[in-house]
Amino acid sequence: MRIGIIGIGNITLELATRSALFGYEVLISNPRGTNVLKELTCHMGKDVKLVSMAKAAQAELIILFLNRDDLENALRILPDMKGKIILHTNNPIFNLNEILDIASGPSSSERVASLLPDCFIVKLFNPLHCLTGSKYQSKDRTKIFFTTENNKVKKNVKTYLDTLNFTPIELTELKKLNT
Repeated sequence: MRIGIIGIGNITLELATRSALFGYEVLISNPRGTNVLKELTCHMGKDVKLVSMAKAAQAELIILFLNRDDLENALRILPDMKGKIILHTNNPIFNLNEILDIASGPSSSERVASLLPDCFIVKLFNPLHCLTGSKYQSKDRTKIFFTTENNKVKKNVKTYLDTLNFTPIELTELKKLNT
């Protein structure tokens, strides 16, 4: 399976590194250019390639991390994205109660969904840079939180994240357990 990454941040670089390590072909694009990424990606292995956004958008699974200034312009120039699974990673978390409250509410992912109405948008909450401690660790695996309403997409994303040695937790299921 090919993983397309559009936009660069800590979470997308971590997902790219893990994806390459576990045998996925990784296509990385950044709307602000890829020159700064050449040195980083050359250490990730032969299955990581710097490509155009259009090429990254052809992957089976798209990981998206774009700042507000780039979002609309970048998404407008993408090819037909109908039916694609988009892991939208612009969802930082600061505590678990906070994400349980917003899991079904509005976020920057709604903006992405409005620009890509024929895609399956998955909110991926980024614990990598702001959470530490055993509460977010499980047997050497970092917990990573996501939410989507489509059961098939939920299963596919959970399998992908589990393959990358994360402990994926779907928030609507977690919220049901906490109520």
